[in-house]
Amino acid sequence: MNETPINETTVTKPTETEIRVERMFDAPRDHVFSVWTDPELIPEWWGDGTVVEEMDVRPGGSYRFRTAHGVVEGEYREVVIPEKLVQTFQNHLQTLEFEEAGERTKLTQTMLFDTTEERDTTMNYGVEEGAKRGFARIDEVLQKIRA
Repeated sequence: MNETPINETTVTKPTETEIRVERMFDAPRDHVFSVWTDPELIPEWWGDGTVVEEMDVRPGGSYRFRTAHGVVEGEYREVVIPEKLVQTFQNHLQTLEFEEAGERTKLTQTMLFDTTEERDTTMNYGVEEGAKRGFARIDEVLQKIRA
């Protein structure tokens, strides 16, 4: 496993249709996984007055969040607790992999788009800054869970 520093967010474009975001969290894997799958925790790190209207974390289940910027919804395609989530997210397929690293967790988020243009539009929309903001909020939630 590559040694990724804690709190450093790395964003790459490994293929013509993918964006990959990697981040090491100073928390056990089950805690990091729960931040992504517990409807009570989602509003804490999504921010913007997010309301979880639906969240059925199982293959074939769906989610729907209402934010100040609109509705975000998708379907869970694969759920392997606490290792992996595969879900649709707006205009792409998103795979989240949670890898144990002692008491830390490496999160790898891969977004797969139908076209290079969709990928680039999403990159230009501020994926890196958005990820950094969201991950900083996740750090705060993880501190509360550990306390």
